Amino acid sequence: MSEYHFHSHFTELHSVLRKTSLLLIIFAAMWTTTSTSIINEWSSSLSYADSGSGMAIYSPMDWVEVRWTLVLLLSSLSVLPIFSILFYRFMRPGLYRDERKWVFTVLSCFSIIAPLATLAIWTVGVSAAFSLAESVGSINGVENRYDITQVVSLAIGITWILLVCSITAISLSMSRLLLGSEGNDTRFRIRLLLISAGILILTLPVVYDGLRLAISVVAILIADMSSKIMPIRR
Repeated sequence: MSEYHFHSHFTELHSVLRKTSLLLIIFAAMWTTTSTSIINEWSSSLSYADSGSGMAIYSPMDWVEVRWTLVLLLSSLSVLPIFSILFYRFMRPGLYRDERKWVFTVLSCFSIIAPLATLAIWTVGVSAAFSLAESVGSINGVENRYDITQVVSLAIGITWILLVCSITAISLSMSRLLLGSEGNDTRFRIRLLLISAGILILTLPVVYDGLRLAISVVAILIADMSSKIMPIRR
């Protein structure tokens, strides 16, 4: 590949990343204006609302941190489908016909599954966790009051695990296709797995203390296994 074409490809990739960053800022501004009302509506829809339990904020500074984390997380999920489209358009000219189908399938699956799974977690999963906790952990004569910061952190953590797992699986899938990686002994694969696991260990909310390592290992193994549906370019 000539130096001109090599530079041209990097310019196109830089354009994709620049557009993605701009969209991330725009979505962040949009979610900032609605995040508080969304949390209010979401918390009132949980199962605890029907059992006479209550919500409280015990640490205002933690609440501010959680709110902004939620904004960034929602913005990332909103950008993911658009980034997949831009990335597919960038890769398409250099792929064979069969490879295009695989790339399109992988990007479509992860871009659709991640937002839908997030919606299911926030609408059904957390409420089911509340029902289970109240059924096995309630004490007669003691009123249940929940720290909304910790509740939102719990949901954010699950969503963050899903997002990192999806991005890792996409990256590993693309490496298998573009680099011809066999997957077991490649430096890139090992480094990417370690980076993703490290990100989860360092960034999961405090509510996951004690389970960070186990959760990170399981999530990364799932991402690695999911990436193997992509064929290897030989």
